[in-house]
Amino acid sequence: MTKNRTNNARIQVEARCEMIDLENGTKENYYLVASCKGEDTYGKGCLFLVPNYDFCMIYSSKDFMIIRTHGNAELNNTTVGDNQGHFLDVNFHIKMVDAEVLEENEKIVQATLSNRLLNGRTEIIDKTGRFRAMIEFPIKTMNVNDISMMYQVDTGPILLPDFASTKERIVERFNLAYVAYNRPNEAYFVILEPTPIKDGSKDKVSHYSRVTRFDAKNLVVAL
Repeated sequence: MTKNRTNNARIQVEARCEMIDLENGTKENYYLVASCKGEDTYGKGCLFLVPNYDFCMIYSSKDFMIIRTHGNAELNNTTVGDNQGHFLDVNFHIKMVDAEVLEENEKIVQATLSNRLLNGRTEIIDKTGRFRAMIEFPIKTMNVNDISMMYQVDTGPILLPDFASTKERIVERFNLAYVAYNRPNEAYFVILEPTPIKDGSKDKVSHYSRVTRFDAKNLVVAL
């Protein structure tokens, strides 16, 4: 809810990342909410801003970051702050449900072909060993082969921690990414960042282009 009660926005959650500080013994959940487009809310003319941009937010119980992603990467910008200072109220309605962990490929393939709802979890640790990140997300795209009993998750966007970041608030230390994995011990991520239109060009667009790999603990769960 915005200040002065000018707007109440209900937005679905795309992904959750639980950041665990192993040094301090603390943890905090961070939520990526679904994207919308730059708009003139409750306007009377054109309801989309021109030029338009992608608008999404990351929330914790204390902080937020608004991410505005333009086609022209030079126009990208963020707003960061504390929830109490910017919003009248922020409420999380996260429902926990029982789920079945699918430990064998055969069960993953069967659950996929039976049209069960699937969620994924990827656990990664930074090189220094200080932070552990538990990333959870709905699996929107699942590939399976019922002959060789193989599967491959390819889904996003999710929250990928930038463990090298020294920004003041942890809510600022995330990249938007897609995740892919087909085994329990490694995951690949493709990260959204300013990307040259062609080699050597100074003109950049916003694109999922940088690929990175982590040793990981991956799960597929069926609801």
